[in-house]
Amino acid sequence: MNPEIQDINPKTWLKPFQKNTPIYLLKMGLFYHGLGLILMYSGSFLVTSTIAGYEIPQFPVSLTLAVSSGILEESVFFGIPYYMSGHPLVLLGSGIVWSAAHLFNSGVFAIETLAYGGFLFSIPHIFFGIRTWISKKGWFAILFHSGWNFTFLVAYCSMGLRECSIINGTYDILNVIMAASAGVIVYLAYQNKKKGINRFLYLAPVAAIFVALYVLYSESFVF
Repeated sequence: MNPEIQDINPKTWLKPFQKNTPIYLLKMGLFYHGLGLILMYSGSFLVTSTIAGYEIPQFPVSLTLAVSSGILEESVFFGIPYYMSGHPLVLLGSGIVWSAAHLFNSGVFAIETLAYGGFLFSIPHIFFGIRTWISKKGWFAILFHSGWNFTFLVAYCSMGLRECSIINGTYDILNVIMAASAGVIVYLAYQNKKKGINRFLYLAPVAAIFVALYVLYSESFVF
């Protein structure tokens, strides 16, 4: 049977891909994200038609944030759980948490302001992320995620659908710090699987993440 046909069968969505070449993974990524676009636009149409006064939330997103978020999200919700357990069901759990978090991108927790479109779009990526990591190609998941974010933000900005900027203040800088630190943790975990490394090497990136979170939390509550 054609490997592509096998891999688009939902029965295989928690199993490694039949092939793991970059071109093959690109095709699978486009398949899953194509499903995501269908869910996003159909879901957004349904929500705007049924929830009175609902407007699709808009929040500032920079090119820097788009790229760094791909690295951070893949590392925290897929890479680290993968190297901690290696079990697809663990990645499914962390992926569900990641997907659900998209509902609250606007920062306002009300039925009329939840980001339903972003949540629906993220669902198929859960399975692409799981399958790419357990196919031992986590680096491709990171590149694809960041590349997709970047490409679509540029497209939306060029069409005037979003406001575009390179970087938006302290939040984006902190996100870059956390993304780089999480990426280092994933790399160390990968190296540790191969030959074992000094566990103290994890202290610096973990500390950087905690400092960035502290600064972010502190700024969020400055009145």
